[in-house]
Amino acid sequence: MATNIAKLKSTKGAPPAADTAPDVITEDTRGEKEPLKPIQVRVPVTVFEEFSEQAGREYGFSHGAKKKLFLKMWEAYKAQNMQS
Repeated sequence: MATNIAKLKSTKGAPPAADTAPDVITEDTRGEKEPLKPIQVRVPVTVFEEFSEQAGREYGFSHGAKKKLFLKMWEAYKAQNMQS
């Protein structure tokens, strides 16, 4: 079956005009303004899987769930150890 190239080109929309397109830079609502630094640790596969599962349950199985769980654990650790 041959593809009709002309039909494919005619269904593609034009980009919005610059004056009507939203300014995604100024409308950025993400809270992270601090630079991020990757960390690497080696843990047993079972620990990684359990951690991933827990992060998914708490924050949804989406990008950033493990980071959110790690930061939650870090804040709890600091709160516990700063009481002294």
